[in-house]
Amino acid sequence: MTKSINEILPREINSGIAELLINFSDLIDEVINYGTHILKWLVNVSRGGDEQIPLTMFFREMLEKADSISILIRNSSVDPSKGIVRSLFELHLYISYLTEKYFNDRSMAFLVWHTKNKIQTNRVFQKGNQEFKNLQKQIENDNSISDSNLLQNLPSSKKILKNLNTLLKRPEYQKALKEYEKTKTKIKNPSWYSLFNGPRNIQQLSIHLKMTVLYEIIYRSWSSSVHNTDIINGKIVRSQKSENDEDKVAADIIQLRLPKDAQTVSAYTLVLLIKTFNVIIDSKIVGKKLEYEKWYLTIREHLFKVTSKDQLIKIEY
Repeated sequence: MTKSINEILPREINSGIAELLINFSDLIDEVINYGTHILKWLVNVSRGGDEQIPLTMFFREMLEKADSISILIRNSSVDPSKGIVRSLFELHLYISYLTEKYFNDRSMAFLVWHTKNKIQTNRVFQKGNQEFKNLQKQIENDNSISDSNLLQNLPSSKKILKNLNTLLKRPEYQKALKEYEKTKTKIKNPSWYSLFNGPRNIQQLSIHLKMTVLYEIIYRSWSSSVHNTDIINGKIVRSQKSENDEDKVAADIIQLRLPKDAQTVSAYTLVLLIKTFNVIIDSKIVGKKLEYEKWYLTIREHLFKVTSKDQLIKIEY
């Protein structure tokens, strides 16, 4: 097996830092583990129609993404985890907005929006549609595709489209469907939360839910990391190197798996999880509040250490 260049990708982590990373990851794991109990309680109380689906699935998605952050932190792969924290923030906003009020309308708004998007996606693969003809032309003109049988292997979506359109005809979907069509006359590609006169975008949603600070820190400032445009800041530093007895200023590329922001990423992950737990417990599982508070006391001290201003990992470059 090829060995990595140690200055670029150190596979062995300093023992002291490795222990801190494990501690961060263990705490995230503990919170996620408790979150699985909350998910089970939520499923048990969410008896009803389709309107119960979005909240449950948003929360499940949040636990899964947080679990992946734990894995990355444990292995000092910190920068890639920032994009996932950004997704956690979005999911927290969605859950907070759903449970704020008008739960049924907002849940059905998401289901209609989601179904409409699936219809649009699957129309591309429906032979005879203009979308399919456009795709066919693009494939034929694409030099990177060498398989001449590709079009014959594209999945048929006829049955899927029929099922999706049948779903939208159900009575419980009609109010949100009407609102979706109404909103599209004002906003070309509305988000689900824009229906019923809701916020137009994530920023407005953050303002509505009074979470502008987290929006600026997590969503806006880390957006370049998600879109792969922040490939320079914090990844190149000026350094002094001696060559032939002459000091020269040079540029060094910062190593991969730099643990510098591990505490910050872990702190935001934990904060978003706990805030979401509070929202779900208070809105849907009030009977479990005392049990939840007892558990919270068992992690509070560890949580405060990670979320405090004191930096446990000090790296200068």
